[in-house]
Amino acid sequence: MKPTDPTFQKIIEEGSPASARRIRESLIKRIQDITKRKLIIYIASMTHPMASIMPLDVPIFEDMLRTSSEATRADLMINSPGGDANTAEKLLIMCRTRFSDEFNVIVPNFAKSAATMIALGADKIYMGYLSELGPVDPQISVPLPTGQVQFVPARTYLGGLERIRERIANGEPPQVYLPILSQIRPEMIKLCEEAIDFSAEFLRKWLPQGVLKNSASKVNEIVEALVGGARYKSHGQVIDHGEAIRLGLNIELIEPKSEFWNLLWELYLRSIHFLNLSRNAAKLFEAEASSITLNIEAIQAMPRPPSPSQPPASSPL
Repeated sequence: MKPTDPTFQKIIEEGSPASARRIRESLIKRIQDITKRKLIIYIASMTHPMASIMPLDVPIFEDMLRTSSEATRADLMINSPGGDANTAEKLLIMCRTRFSDEFNVIVPNFAKSAATMIALGADKIYMGYLSELGPVDPQISVPLPTGQVQFVPARTYLGGLERIRERIANGEPPQVYLPILSQIRPEMIKLCEEAIDFSAEFLRKWLPQGVLKNSASKVNEIVEALVGGARYKSHGQVIDHGEAIRLGLNIELIEPKSEFWNLLWELYLRSIHFLNLSRNAAKLFEAEASSITLNIEAIQAMPRPPSPSQPPASSPL
């Protein structure tokens, strides 16, 4: 397929061929021929409510790594909205232990929040011109009167309380804020503080071993940018390759007209198309010699799970 061909259109017109897995396997092998490294795939469905990184991923992910256990250099191609930071760290440790000589992350489209955390612990992040990372400020789940859950940034939650404190200190009557304050559980304040500390400590631990190993003096600056909210006001804000390079991260831009990008993009599109056609498929884990789909049906209607790294009602998404 030429770099100028409409890839997604061609894949959709193919329907659902029985050879879909063989085509993806062939693409993986061709990419490995270019990089001279093993390739592991972690692609989350963009439409599944349980697409987040979670403990259920670990045994499946280990199966992928075991098929490449003789390799000491590998790339993880990941597309994920984020999820549980504790599991993200576990997946990162597994990769760094297995692939002790070189471990890189390839982002074909987006690796947000906890997926960004995995990328930051890699030796290098390969990004296309449309690829994006994101801030890693933790989100907390706040129960609504309807019984549903709303995720809000932990720093925003604490910032709102600080704003109320300042207004009362400046003379506004405290009783005005009593209806709001009466709904706040004290443990939520501690929860927010611990969630922020966890994200900051994660970066301080892994950045010097990962994409900041050659400029470790910038660690605190990156922590403040990605966790503290000084530089990025929105949790979903786009950090493209240019912005990531300006932060000082070890980024390599994949030339959009190169064979490497063309193969990666086709593999990514074929992976998400496969997930879209697969009933209840949340994620695709794949390597040259193995392919496993994580299907989740019984808990589709449930909200994303809280992070076990903090008390209940917390999520790093």
